[in-house]
Amino acid sequence: MDNLMFEKIWQDGNLMELRITGISEYARVYQNCYIEDSALQEAGKPISEYTYNRNRECYVEFGNKEGNFTPAFSMKILPAEPTGHMKLELDFEIADNDTRGHRACFYIRGKLGLLDSFGKAIQSMGEGKTEACALHSK
Repeated sequence: MDNLMFEKIWQDGNLMELRITGISEYARVYQNCYIEDSALQEAGKPISEYTYNRNRECYVEFGNKEGNFTPAFSMKILPAEPTGHMKLELDFEIADNDTRGHRACFYIRGKLGLLDSFGKAIQSMGEGKTEACALHSK
């Protein structure tokens, strides 16, 4: 079962720590990253809006992948299949060295109908209304 889960660990003012977990047939990876609540709200919008224009890619990134920053996470939602299924490419930074040279990248599958709800749940996390959200697929 493919899963993508976001869980708020703590929040201080407008800055929060998220634990992001991705699970596929081949990998199970988690990462903690830091993001402002307004940036999290903004990240949820294109994910939710993807369902209205599913023939294009959608890219969302938390943090910067280069430079002296905290670990970054990104996902790319690929164009949906006619059946309503799509692939999400997840990119987790493995924060085990100072060069930021280790990453785990893999696909999970998702259903178009669930993606809108997932995007809205991410926005709700940014607004402080929920503590966690998940995208599950069989």
